[in-house]
Amino acid sequence: MRRAWWAIVGCAACAAAVGCFTRPDRPPVNSGGPVVRSLAPVVQTEGVVLESVILERPVGDRFLNRDLWADALPVGTQEARVLFSENGLKAGVLAGALPPQFQAILESDAEAISARRMTFGMRKDEVLPTSGAQTRCEFQLLTDLAGKRSAVVFEQTRCGVQVRPEAAGHTRVKVTCEPQIQYGERRTWLRPSEDGTGFVKHEEIPLARYPALAFDTALGPNEYLLIGWDVTQPDTLGEALFAVRAKGTPHQRVLVIRARQANPGPAPDLPPLGGTRRPSIAAEAGRPTR
Repeated sequence: MRRAWWAIVGCAACAAAVGCFTRPDRPPVNSGGPVVRSLAPVVQTEGVVLESVILERPVGDRFLNRDLWADALPVGTQEARVLFSENGLKAGVLAGALPPQFQAILESDAEAISARRMTFGMRKDEVLPTSGAQTRCEFQLLTDLAGKRSAVVFEQTRCGVQVRPEAAGHTRVKVTCEPQIQYGERRTWLRPSEDGTGFVKHEEIPLARYPALAFDTALGPNEYLLIGWDVTQPDTLGEALFAVRAKGTPHQRVLVIRARQANPGPAPDLPPLGGTRRPSIAAEAGRPTR
């Protein structure tokens, strides 16, 4: 598959220093050596930090299928929500006091998997895998409420959600999400060269995008975006994205996303990133907000 799903951490720092000076009528404070003064402040890393984790339980699990969504605020316009639902998808934001069971499952090594932390500075988007390679994928797709469903069949698929985060205001981050499916074998394509004088070979895996089902929402430092499958809607894109088999048993998944601005620094209620057993989206879920 196309290796566009990598992690890149962008950072920049700059510092300068000059020598010391002394006055004949006043001895230097530090008589043991020169005083070094910085002429420029340290430039902080700019961008957005995005954390994600996948929650997984057997299909029909009451918490993942119903209770988790009880306090989630729906995202998108009313029309977008209806179209989302018609394709077996649901999305919402958890804010404020978090359900204790949500905190517990985030800290579970068995039920919270594929934890990731990425910094978005130079790169603008990334695909978060939601299901592994599948031999065959079939579902009914509706991209327009005034249209008709169409049958979709792919071989050798890998499903995910493309995320594009960007700063929105002082502390919030707007996250744009779009379902995507890679399918088939790597193919060679001829594309025009940059100078337009010829063609250049490119090897890519075919990609199915669904911009009609894209949405965006603004997240605060301790808010969680949930994207999952409505199991009452089988044979849909939602099932293709979030249904898997584990040890011969069908399971359902929910993608959890949290984001914050990397500059200026961490929010007061979140400790510095790194040094934890898993990304802090799990370790910090139970911390009270201020």
